[in-house]
Amino acid sequence: MEKLGGKEVNSVLGYIGGSNGYLGNFTYASHAQFYPMFCGIDIDPNQYEGTTKQRFTMILSNSEPSIQSKILQGVIDKCTIEEFEERFNEGYLTKQEFDQKKRIHSNILNWIQILNGQGLVEIKDLVYNYKFVKDTLDQCQTLISQHNCQSAVDRAHTALHGYLKETCKNAGLSIKENNPKIQDYWSKLKQEHPSFLFDYTQSHLPINQIVNAIGKVLESLNEIRNNKSFSHPNEEIIGESEAKLVINLFQSILQYIDNKVST
Repeated sequence: MEKLGGKEVNSVLGYIGGSNGYLGNFTYASHAQFYPMFCGIDIDPNQYEGTTKQRFTMILSNSEPSIQSKILQGVIDKCTIEEFEERFNEGYLTKQEFDQKKRIHSNILNWIQILNGQGLVEIKDLVYNYKFVKDTLDQCQTLISQHNCQSAVDRAHTALHGYLKETCKNAGLSIKENNPKIQDYWSKLKQEHPSFLFDYTQSHLPINQIVNAIGKVLESLNEIRNNKSFSHPNEEIIGESEAKLVINLFQSILQYIDNKVST
């Protein structure tokens, strides 16, 4: 699923509830407040024609996947499953109706993960699946699913940093620098790990140039993590598209190194 289709949108409408042109307990005013307050996005539903339900449907249907995921998160934050459970306990919802709400709620959580993951490199099963790295990658995915890529840059950095550190340690490669940076571990691994024996024939020159450039890329990624992410109270945070690029670079490099050292 690249983005929500008609079936998924109708399920969301069913979760919120409402009849005719009404959408749950939304008014025109509260619908306008919903997007900045619950979704963190700047959308003005008053620019659309029709009832509140029709406007919501058009906005959700026509939005990009990243915006759809934010709207879905806003829906389950505003229309909580606990609120529906309370209405069930008070007799306003039947058991069948409440069970349907729970099923749709579960589906919405899954759709948020799928939509947030669009365009991201997927880490396949690592050969050297260090527990710390696995846990950090799981945290990274949780942040992406529940928030955005901007919030996950630090975890993506930490996953690769931890992987390089453990791989150097397991190979008996010691680092002389105090508090070695991510690029220091990469440099040691590239220069001394037996799996990184370069083929210096002319046909391999372009690949060697790309691999040699990884060090400079890691320097820039480290700079972004330290000064443009949520790892510290930085004044300026990189944009969502750039954060997705950064995470893809971290994960691509991690996957490449794991493939290389395991051969």
